[in-house]
Amino acid sequence: MKTLPSVLARLERTGSLSHEQAIGIGAVGQAARASGLIRDIRWTHPYLRYGLIPHQPIVKHHGDVYSRTQIRKQEIIQSIRYIRDLVNENPLPGLSDSQMSTAKADSFVVSLTEGWRGEICHCAITDSKGDLAFYKIKDPSLHNWMALALAVRNNEISDFPICNKSFNLSYCGHDL
Repeated sequence: MKTLPSVLARLERTGSLSHEQAIGIGAVGQAARASGLIRDIRWTHPYLRYGLIPHQPIVKHHGDVYSRTQIRKQEIIQSIRYIRDLVNENPLPGLSDSQMSTAKADSFVVSLTEGWRGEICHCAITDSKGDLAFYKIKDPSLHNWMALALAVRNNEISDFPICNKSFNLSYCGHDL
């Protein structure tokens, strides 16, 4: 794929999102990294095993379909390496019952994790008894829909499917 001129002509300089546009709209995940931004929760907020992995976000600078394609490919290779390394290491010690406490009453908790589209935000609210009262997940697609809209500007209509799939956004936000 990366050596065929006809494929490269369809991917390179198609559906570009500039560095400035990515900053302006708050792009996340591979869409941000393809435009030169280092946005990766595994790097900015390492937790548990990610604190032990020397994770380096893969960043490109052209912001086009080809950059997004290359990031996906390189992140797959990177993930396979992480899995192999983690499988060969001793597992983390298990949590004891004393560490598994119930949630605090009347609390609001936010948690971030890096999904394959970008950062996924989990928000939880507990009631006066510590029971879960509300839980919301924000899909990274929410940030990147505007990125797609900007990337398809000034492109041929025939480029839309390639641009659309290079972002691979969630239409409903529930296919995490």
